[in-house]
Amino acid sequence: MEILKIENLTKIYGSGENAVTAIDNVSFSVDKGQMVAVIGPSGSGKSTLLHAIGGVEKPTSGSILVSGEDVYKKNDKNLAVFRRRQVGLIYQFYNLIPVLTAKENITLPVSMDGRKSDEKRLTELAALTGIEDKLNCLPSQLSGGQQQRVSVCRALYSSPTLLLADEPTGNLDSKNSREIVALLCKMNKELKQTTILITHDEDIALQCDRIIALEDGRIVRDEVIR
Repeated sequence: MEILKIENLTKIYGSGENAVTAIDNVSFSVDKGQMVAVIGPSGSGKSTLLHAIGGVEKPTSGSILVSGEDVYKKNDKNLAVFRRRQVGLIYQFYNLIPVLTAKENITLPVSMDGRKSDEKRLTELAALTGIEDKLNCLPSQLSGGQQQRVSVCRALYSSPTLLLADEPTGNLDSKNSREIVALLCKMNKELKQTTILITHDEDIALQCDRIIALEDGRIVRDEVIR
């Protein structure tokens, strides 16, 4: 079942002679439960595409439909609700709040949304990611790999429609990189979590179901791996 549909998406920064086309008439769709890697050199438009899908980078033209609804036809209030409830974001640099414990970081987005914390969900995710004994620790008390596991839990805590990972291993050593990618693959398979992963590393991309390669804002390759 199609969960994401992108049609003729274009994003241009600036105007006139200073205009830069970050995304150039891109179209593709993603099925529910699919794990898709987006690869390409720096400046190819990967992050812009991911942020547009996540509702934080309004495109110049084209459409993004998630579960059949056009993301950018929502008003500001509903767009904010979409970001909080349907999108889970994992960043390269974790983006954890240093004065909050791991547990508080994980549950913060739901608390800010005025919803009640789900202790069962928290316990399940902590066990799946191997941080059940780290929930009361501050980020400064955790290794880089552990901090990224906390950010994975935070992104998944709301059971999002889409999990978007922007270079999630870019700040980790090779051992932790392998473990985080294996974890994301595990979440995709066990939770049927639709995932779009940005990476420079084709070895990581090959662990996904599909690879989309961007160059100068355009799709130059779209290959189903499995």
